[in-house]
Amino acid sequence: MGMVGAYEVGRGVPPVFDDRTRDACMVVPGIMGSALEDTVTGRTLWGVDLGMLTGALTGEALFTALQANAQEQAADADTARRAPLTRVRATGLLTKPWWLPVFQGLDPYGKAVEVLRTVTPAPEAVEPFPYDWRLAVSYNGAVLARQARAHLERWREQAAAVPGWRAAGEAPPRLLFVAHSMGGLVVRAALEQDPELAADTRAVVTVGTPFLGSAKSVLALNLLHARAKPDRLVRRVQAMAATLPGVHDLLPGYRCLDRGPDIERLTAGDVARFGGSRDLAARSLSEHARHRANGFVLPGHRAVAGEAQPTVQTLEEQRTDHSVVAGRHYAFHVGADGELVRDPATGIPARRDASGDGTVHLPSTRHGTDAVHYVFGQHGTLMCHDEVLRQIRRIALERPQGPHLGDGTGDGPGLETPHLGGTLGQPLTLTVTGLDTPAGVSLSVRSATTGRPGHPLTLRPDPDRTNGALSARFTADAPDLYRVTLNTGRHVPLTQLVLVTPPDA
Repeated sequence: MGMVGAYEVGRGVPPVFDDRTRDACMVVPGIMGSALEDTVTGRTLWGVDLGMLTGALTGEALFTALQANAQEQAADADTARRAPLTRVRATGLLTKPWWLPVFQGLDPYGKAVEVLRTVTPAPEAVEPFPYDWRLAVSYNGAVLARQARAHLERWREQAAAVPGWRAAGEAPPRLLFVAHSMGGLVVRAALEQDPELAADTRAVVTVGTPFLGSAKSVLALNLLHARAKPDRLVRRVQAMAATLPGVHDLLPGYRCLDRGPDIERLTAGDVARFGGSRDLAARSLSEHARHRANGFVLPGHRAVAGEAQPTVQTLEEQRTDHSVVAGRHYAFHVGADGELVRDPATGIPARRDASGDGTVHLPSTRHGTDAVHYVFGQHGTLMCHDEVLRQIRRIALERPQGPHLGDGTGDGPGLETPHLGGTLGQPLTLTVTGLDTPAGVSLSVRSATTGRPGHPLTLRPDPDRTNGALSARFTADAPDLYRVTLNTGRHVPLTQLVLVTPPDA
């Protein structure tokens, strides 16, 4: 009898090895998803101390430090390759829940990293990529391209040196990217800039990535115009956002400005009128036009899309003040000829609710691929969603693709929380959509920082909604970041984060 390793052919039971991917994996977070610090002083700027959001002063100095200066606003891919910026440093992925007005809640990325490490031969195969999300996508794409190449080469050397990690005739490891939200745009930029890296990439998994942009980014820039008396946190967030290339890179490039008889794309002048930067907007919208023209395809792209959540999809200017925009929960259908589909009776563009994950609408998330997996989930909590983690694991192992996790129709439970958060002592309205009855449904709130449970909530039909929504009221007893959880008993529980701050003095 011959021998295979330590097993004698024909005798005993052949060994069964755990399934593992040999690929080098990288986890790329979304906007707000990396902790930042000042490289000169060592002071933490973002993602560690929630007190900067809930404290009485709500971090005025820190929000000022997060604003991008002129050099940071101008930085692009050439800057990253020639003279990388050093004022602010990304120190790691987010490790605790976080929250900002409009952007809302964001869960940490530790579970996604751990899932990948369970299906690789060694933890070193998985590398997180924290980055300065304030800066332009093109800049961070160049940084990622350099780091991904170095990670792949290190892992190939390590894998080749360990007996049994590579079977005879097996191709060397390649790259697998798992990216959330804006992280998918950073991966696209890296692979566009480095075709050799794209050739060494087996698959890219994007979770809630706004390839066509997100209308919510405009609302973040419009905060001061939209509120007659904005509170201190809102003022500081808007002042920061207006300087950040990263926020402007999330601007919608699709037709999103509802002018009644016609739907138009944003212009740089529109963005400046709404509270953003004309120059940063012009660069971002130019990139959208370039992508529409070149049609770059991510290698092995699989998109995970949250659906059924109330999602701002288009914008409408206030009739009495064109510097104020309101988000609308509908989009417009564009035909194969690129023209808007119009209502035959009225001739106006036909409106439809395309659904989404509460931040990114479905057409934007699934743009560029037919390999889409749908889940009922909120944008900022998708990377902790059990079904999303299962999909990441399956794709890493190249499992056969099963049915969609949702039916793609948007007919499921949705959760809506105040996107500007709440003030201590004032009740918050929490809304559940897609359900006809509260029977068998629970809605709970607990502290996201301590786990301390809140008071039981009672869901009732929402008198202000005509589509059968349910709502409950919650009044916090302390400033904190709260996790709202909707459990229907039939779906993976939906969660969202909401911040409650002290009242202004």
